[in-house]
Amino acid sequence: MANVLKPDVMWVQGRCYRVNDSSTEATDYQEHDLYEDEVTFKNIEDEHFEDEDFKVEMIDENRYSTSLHVSKHYVGSIIGRKGAIKNRIERDTKTEIKIPRQGQSGDVVIFGPSEANVKAARRRINVIVISSRMKQQFTHFISVPMHNSTIMENYQRFKESVLRECADSRDLDESLFVKPIKMHVTVGVMCLMDNEERTIASKLFTEAMDTIIAPALKDHMPYKISLKGLSYMNDDPSEIDVLYGEVHEVNAPKGTLQNISDALVDHFYKAGFMDRENDHVKLHVTLINSKFRQRSSTSLGDSNSKSRNSGKRLTFDGSKILEKFADYDFGVMDVEEFHLSQRYGKRSDGYYQPSCVVTCKKS
Repeated sequence: MANVLKPDVMWVQGRCYRVNDSSTEATDYQEHDLYEDEVTFKNIEDEHFEDEDFKVEMIDENRYSTSLHVSKHYVGSIIGRKGAIKNRIERDTKTEIKIPRQGQSGDVVIFGPSEANVKAARRRINVIVISSRMKQQFTHFISVPMHNSTIMENYQRFKESVLRECADSRDLDESLFVKPIKMHVTVGVMCLMDNEERTIASKLFTEAMDTIIAPALKDHMPYKISLKGLSYMNDDPSEIDVLYGEVHEVNAPKGTLQNISDALVDHFYKAGFMDRENDHVKLHVTLINSKFRQRSSTSLGDSNSKSRNSGKRLTFDGSKILEKFADYDFGVMDVEEFHLSQRYGKRSDGYYQPSCVVTCKKS
């Protein structure tokens, strides 16, 4: 009953749609799961959302059209096996969908007998694109850089102290520590597959500066946060994957950064670029991460060779670190920028290359 009363939903361009069956993972070719019937895409609480922000042009009295950018990485999901998905959308919405051939550039164009038909087809395409996007590894993330000199120096001292005083901790290795210049708060991650998507995301990010970030910080500039205290992602301090520093507000009401972060995720979620797995963003600055372990590390004993060779993440024992450094104070910094960072890009100083930067310095 709970699933009926509170079904899974998906946001597409400011509208909220119910997902047909959350227990079934949708794949590129599971046409039946995505298009069982109109109830799959039933619009709920429609009066709470503004109309979609895209143009539908009247070609003549009986013909309407709209176009939308779809990354080539998702075109196959729209077409489906032997064109099954595209044909089903066209049949259900009484539209014609023109998709650029392989190797050609251009937008997907939808033609239909009415504005409503064209919009219905576009919504379905958007749902497919979002579903496909959420299965990709993320390429970008919103970050708050922590490359403040005081914090980086204190982090370096923390690292040296941990390696010296906790040297006997199981599977703790220097390679697990984050590079000081890469320290950051992660707000949310997303997958942007081409220049057009990066341009759209950058525009959304700039809009968020004016509608979300600036209004929240206007009475608290310069906005300061501190990095103090340690915590970890799982329930067992002897089996840690990620040990992180806790973020605190200094000169603003508690929850200011939390509210900004949650609103940013919601902003990108409604645009179809970001997933929203939890009600709130887990604000943290990663300090030690087992994912960074160098596979050639000689610190691992023979007893762990099977785990090392299997490719599975190998946890470390952080009990002594937490015992000795639980309240470690890394310092205070002014938050001057929010970045739309590229996961695999790197600036000359070693921090992640940004696709877009919004500045919140006091003018």
